Amino acid sequence: MSTSTQVMELFNIFSKTYSKEEAQTIVKDIEEISNIKSKELATRGDLREVELKLTKEIEAVRLKIEEAKSSTIKWVAGLLAAQAAAIIAAVIAIIFAFLK
Repeated sequence: MSTSTQVMELFNIFSKTYSKEEAQTIVKDIEEISNIKSKELATRGDLREVELKLTKEIEAVRLKIEEAKSSTIKWVAGLLAAQAAAIIAAVIAIIFAFLK
């Protein structure tokens, strides 16, 4: 629990139904669970740190994608040039074949 006022309020609520010792035990258990759970919660700083890490990773992936795009464009351009050269060579071969 975060404040002694809240602890007292819980104690007063439970002491109406349970004995003083039982109410103290219940409130103590609730405090322990609350403390454990609060340690598991992410703070704004934790979230900001994760955000920065993810931003860096996303940027790295973007760079890899750009490199892959560039490489793919180079390959496609090269293959188109080779295909064009093959077609021109075939056309020239056909023309020479008809001229003979």
